[in-house]
Amino acid sequence: MKKRIHEIKIRFSRDEFATLNAQVKKAGISREQFCRNAIQGVAIRENPPADLHKLIWEIRRVGNNIDQILMVANTKGILNIPDFRKAIDDLREVEKLIVSQYI
Repeated sequence: MKKRIHEIKIRFSRDEFATLNAQVKKAGISREQFCRNAIQGVAIRENPPADLHKLIWEIRRVGNNIDQILMVANTKGILNIPDFRKAIDDLREVEKLIVSQYI
């Protein structure tokens, strides 16, 4: 880590300070890191909801279950395989959309 020896003091109005604190809270990082990211042009994104990882895990689990059903159906020739393939592809697209919003 670089040594940070330079200090800057900035004065904010009440509204500016409230806005800064609200944005920092949404991002889930410190004010200092927020300012450094802003200066460096790093995209500051909202912190993902706590249950986002659980949701992604659940989508993957359902996709794996569908894939297993598809393999059995393919072996026995009893189900419409293209429909199941589409369902798996749709689940993967949903997962990608969720991940792209927060990562």
